[in-house]
Amino acid sequence: MATGKIPFINFGGERIITVAIPMGSQPDILTLVTRARSELASTLADKLQFVVFDSGSNVDQADTWTFHQARDEADAVTQAVGLVAQGKADILLKGIVQTHTLLKELLRPDYQLRLQKVLSHVAIIHLPQLNRPLLLSDAGMNIDPDEDRLAAIVENAVGVAHQIGLPKPKVALLSAAENFNPKMPSSVLAQAVAKQFETRSDAVIAGPISLDLALSPASVAHKHYEGVIQGDADVLIVPTIDVGNVLYKALMLFTDARSGGTIVGAKVPIVLTSRSDSVDSKLTALAFAIAQLKGGAS
Repeated sequence: MATGKIPFINFGGERIITVAIPMGSQPDILTLVTRARSELASTLADKLQFVVFDSGSNVDQADTWTFHQARDEADAVTQAVGLVAQGKADILLKGIVQTHTLLKELLRPDYQLRLQKVLSHVAIIHLPQLNRPLLLSDAGMNIDPDEDRLAAIVENAVGVAHQIGLPKPKVALLSAAENFNPKMPSSVLAQAVAKQFETRSDAVIAGPISLDLALSPASVAHKHYEGVIQGDADVLIVPTIDVGNVLYKALMLFTDARSGGTIVGAKVPIVLTSRSDSVDSKLTALAFAIAQLKGGAS
């Protein structure tokens, strides 16, 4: 996996950005925050501040973050989400806490933090072979979406693409082949969802389309493919979480890709991290969340 400088997006603007981290008093998160304050601060015209809620001790001895003691995991989550609900935090970054615990608290009706009917996972992938960032959805949240849910996933991904500076993203609804096959569920699903967006003016949404035609101009030329996406897709939409997860992990294992993901559809981006994520991956995810935040505020 690649190491070194993170390929950040130009954020623009100036503000104070507050990141709330429930159960975040961990050495790897301290490393993340330390690097973010150093590496992201040089890219941002903003001040980054971090607020950690944890039932354990504070591992930060250098005032890298503001620390709040919590009674237990549930209290840490309640305090962190409460800070977001009060408008005092802009990004939620998951520490060592169960994802369902965090989302359950976030989606409490009295907080009114849900913006879209469907929350979805959007990953940003930086591949050396491409001269652009690539978005992938949904490889982490929605298991087997039906037509309406997949259309909502597309809506969320298009919104994120706009936020990071793509005014008319090309969105590929992936299947095994570009020719419609009524016996292939992913083909039927892709065609149905694409039809919902035929009149869309702020995005090009097409499917079914195979991965090679979505990303490789050479494959397009070889197959004499004449679709609206000519190997230049900005967004890949997968039919199921299985497809997305395998594609995502294959890219991470066998290429020099750098990636990070967020949950979108709420009032703030949610950065989901796991113990197995590298600090580079977590930093890329945080940078991605900041880009969404900045784009949404512009």
